[in-house]
Amino acid sequence: MLIAPEAPVTAPASPARLLKIGQLAARSGITARNLRFYADAGVFGDLPRSVKGYRLFPPEAIHWVRILRAAQAAGFSLDEVQELLRALRQDSAPCAHVREALGDKLSALETKLTEIQLLVDILRITLGTPDGQSSELGCNLMETLLAESVRLPALAEHRA
Repeated sequence: MLIAPEAPVTAPASPARLLKIGQLAARSGITARNLRFYADAGVFGDLPRSVKGYRLFPPEAIHWVRILRAAQAAGFSLDEVQELLRALRQDSAPCAHVREALGDKLSALETKLTEIQLLVDILRITLGTPDGQSSELGCNLMETLLAESVRLPALAEHRA
């Protein structure tokens, strides 16, 4: 999902409403150090600075932090979170971008879940093998693991 570079906000919040990093930290429950990290990574877009050089956050940054935390808990990378927040800040109808990102994440997690279930099945079958020494590897468990591992997609890619 590609979104055009962020355009400067045309009507910034009044300076009295902007939050310093400590204020945002207190209201959002995330440390100022982490907020600096996210701001430096560009997650919050371009932020204005005070005359003394302090980062200033709009009041909606509290929501951005909540979205950031929820998205990361759902498995989104920092880059993916940045794209979601950029869509929310720029797009007049951000739901399409959010729906696409959520659908992509769901698809990736379902694929991962299928792979994990296959691994669980292979390990159960392997552990169900009686102990003993095979002629080639010296362990029946390893023989079974090797035989079952041909079902793994990662090995199939190496055979191709």
